Amino acid sequence: MGILVLECGTCAPQSKSVNAPESLVIARDTFWDFGPPFNYYDLTQITETAGGLSLDQVLVTPHGDACWQPATVEERSGVLHKTMSELLDGRNPCAIPEKDLHRELKRCKKCLVFSGVNITMQARCGGQDRQLKMDVLDRDINGKSPQTPTNTSWSMRVLSELNDTLGPGSEVKPIFQMSPAAPHPVPNTPLVKAIRVGQYDALFGKDSDVSIIVHEADQSPHAPPSVAIESVTPALPASPDLPKYPPIARAAHVEGLVQAAFDVSLDGKVQKIAFVSEPRLKMLELGVSDAISKWSFPESVWGKSGSASIRFALNCEAGNP
Repeated sequence: MGILVLECGTCAPQSKSVNAPESLVIARDTFWDFGPPFNYYDLTQITETAGGLSLDQVLVTPHGDACWQPATVEERSGVLHKTMSELLDGRNPCAIPEKDLHRELKRCKKCLVFSGVNITMQARCGGQDRQLKMDVLDRDINGKSPQTPTNTSWSMRVLSELNDTLGPGSEVKPIFQMSPAAPHPVPNTPLVKAIRVGQYDALFGKDSDVSIIVHEADQSPHAPPSVAIESVTPALPASPDLPKYPPIARAAHVEGLVQAAFDVSLDGKVQKIAFVSEPRLKMLELGVSDAISKWSFPESVWGKSGSASIRFALNCEAGNP
């Protein structure tokens, strides 16, 4: 879903003499049929300068897994070496007939839509704000013969120009993130502040709550998942390797105490590893086996039996099964 907000110096009926908007704010909500998250939001502020169009974009991503895929807010900027009129292909959004927009919105009322971008342009026309709604369907993006309507196709070209300058958005994010996201502080810029206080919520739709997502991203992140040795017998090994927390186990919210029994060979190595843990912790056992098989024990316990207890913790209440 996307929204273009245009502040027009002149928003008169379409003609060759009509001035292009002096500035734009573009809000876009891209939705997918897989997740979470299912929606990705971005807002771009565009200002015409002597050197071209100055672009400032904020990307707002809701949380996926609450434990290790938190909500994020990122900001990036760039310059598009075009005039506003060139970006808009010379079109005046204030002069597009409402009946044309309505016809485009009704083109696929009974279609199954799994992903896409819904676009609303808000323009200052004759002293009043006017909203122009356009829906980009998945077939418009991926279809061989999509037959995309004129105004929807035009809005897609405008958004593509921005992607070419600022870089792609949510379409390149991994479908399922298999490792904890690195913490990113929320930028404290005027545009982010405006989003945080809800100035642009209405542009994204009443159910988007973009300002709430920004507040979530402001919260202190959870401690990362941890792995720790709780006990080892018959003695502490020299420089014991710790197992890694398997990404699939984190995604499945598996945590707990893995207990292993083993023999110490006559040269201090670990052999004959067996597990006595709960069945739900089985996906953690391979990593534990790989780690403790590298342990080395002092000569005083060679030939003895041993055991180890290793704690895997998500450190996040939302991750508890």
